[in-house]
Amino acid sequence: MAAAILALWNDYPADLAEEYASWHTFEHVPERLTVPGMEAARRYVSASQVETYFTLYDLEDISVIEHPAYIDLVRNPTPWSLKMRRNFSKVLRIPGKIAATGGKGIGGAANVQAYSVNRGKAQASVRALETLLYHLVTQSRLISFRVALAEPNQIYEVFSQDEKTDPDTVNVVVIAEGESVQSLVAVQNILTEQIQTTLEPQKILRNDLFTMLISYRGDEFPKDRTKIDTTRVSRRETDFTDPRPIRSYISP
Repeated sequence: MAAAILALWNDYPADLAEEYASWHTFEHVPERLTVPGMEAARRYVSASQVETYFTLYDLEDISVIEHPAYIDLVRNPTPWSLKMRRNFSKVLRIPGKIAATGGKGIGGAANVQAYSVNRGKAQASVRALETLLYHLVTQSRLISFRVALAEPNQIYEVFSQDEKTDPDTVNVVVIAEGESVQSLVAVQNILTEQIQTTLEPQKILRNDLFTMLISYRGDEFPKDRTKIDTTRVSRRETDFTDPRPIRSYISP
């Protein structure tokens, strides 16, 4: 079971959403999953803002993001990755250690909340929050949940992050999973109220409902980034009335 997560939020221009989806699906996440200790990943899109995305990686432990293979991906992007990086905005990246979990399974949607919380109160607040979230699971209002604690203002070489917080705080990420966005809409207000009452945050970093687009297992991909197959035809360039572009990708 993962001991840590890497949570990332970003916006991307709507007119480039098709290329973003292809790149993220066929190159970006598969490359990340070549890193030892990267166990799984999921990509989400906001239920309210199409250009807002959330990506969640399961890590064997927090040191995975310091592995030379991961650093190589960050510092030596492919030409496609370098091109795609130019259009990211509103980036928030939080690597954190799992502090609480409950329930079973992966839902079709998630309410993801992130807060800056007083460091001295964080551990006790998370324990209280775990009890509250577990109660919602026993009521069948949530499928599962995870809570992670993270150091604030962690440096990321690729993008600057606007959400600077007090160094005497910690970041708390809450991932509450449900069957669908509709099922989470019914519980979001009470969930948010309980989380904020329990954590007493100094700053709200994120609170959004997401639909899951795709889930990946780390063992689905080779452990050598050079063997990731990124050869794809854009949907915009493919004429589905003519089978030849599709046939060209099928081995004889």
